Amino acid sequence: MRLVFCLFGLLVVSLHAKEPIRTWTSADGRTIQARFIDEKKDTVRIRRTDGRVFNIPLDNLSEEDQKYVESLAVDKPSPSTNTKYEIEDTDSKPTGNDIGEYGSKPNYFVKSALDLEMIWVEPGTFTMGSPVSKANRSSKETQHLVTLTKGFYLGKYEVTQEQYRKVMGKNPSRLKGNKLPVEMVSWNDAVAFCEALTKMELQNNYGRDDYSENKITTGSWEFNLPTEAQWEYACRAGTVTKYSWGNRISPQHANYADSGINKTVEVGSYKANPWGFFDMHGNMWEMTADWWSWGAYPRSSVIDPRGPNQGSGRVVRGGSWDDTGTNLRSANRLYFNPGARLNIIGFRVGFQQQASVGSLGSSMGE
Repeated sequence: MRLVFCLFGLLVVSLHAKEPIRTWTSADGRTIQARFIDEKKDTVRIRRTDGRVFNIPLDNLSEEDQKYVESLAVDKPSPSTNTKYEIEDTDSKPTGNDIGEYGSKPNYFVKSALDLEMIWVEPGTFTMGSPVSKANRSSKETQHLVTLTKGFYLGKYEVTQEQYRKVMGKNPSRLKGNKLPVEMVSWNDAVAFCEALTKMELQNNYGRDDYSENKITTGSWEFNLPTEAQWEYACRAGTVTKYSWGNRISPQHANYADSGINKTVEVGSYKANPWGFFDMHGNMWEMTADWWSWGAYPRSSVIDPRGPNQGSGRVVRGGSWDDTGTNLRSANRLYFNPGARLNIIGFRVGFQQQASVGSLGSSMGE
């Protein structure tokens, strides 16, 4: 549906659509070449030269950049402006997978799971693990280069209790709340959810990222848990610091032990990371597809790693509401038995094209 609006904020976007590409600097000194898009609710959107859009909290930018954003607001028109603009109505409930926010592809809405929203993650190379100089690191976090050759979708939020109930017909969570992340589910339960979701989307003829292609039937796309490498790639979102916002953590950043909440909170209660993912740090440990190996990561670079073929448990990431800040680090790793059901473990669903047998990429090794 297309609507005609008289919104002064839209005029601001129009006025700044051709802002020059400039160097943006974060509060902790990281830089990026990008063009200003807009600023809403103290969050600045900028577009990098490769097309990727970043959502950055205003207070995470340098003082110079904050002043630059403020200067762009000087020419904001009055709310009484009578100029009309025709725009896509993105405030209404999504009717198709054609509404994008962060990546080069539109965000994906999974209709069978109450429009569970997913963000496209571009292929790329990043440094996985942590340097030996970092305090409180584990010996199982050996730094190594990882290249992901295929893009994938990943849930913008952790799977909620209402979404889980919609797909599985039940809600096993101990800490009840529709918008709270589902818990008391095992790794096996999470895999069953992904399989059921794939089947439901196929039966309902959904699975579309536009109005012509059904990815599930035409490209062997399936819902699944992300690999450990995919999870850390999305968690870091281009950053190299302990957390996606920097090297220090406080209760304003995430839900963890020091927050004093002592339970889960609704998904999306804290600011998103630079790629738009919420709660990658804290709230719930998130399951991945990989087996845990007692051996450290490989020291050499790997391509599309999928972890060892067997192990003593499945890897979980991100830390929970009951953990110390150290456990919320981007590189931190832990594992649980695949059958364990705890109120500190949940999951985030992925959606990607499945590799054929014999082309699964290199393993992380023992």
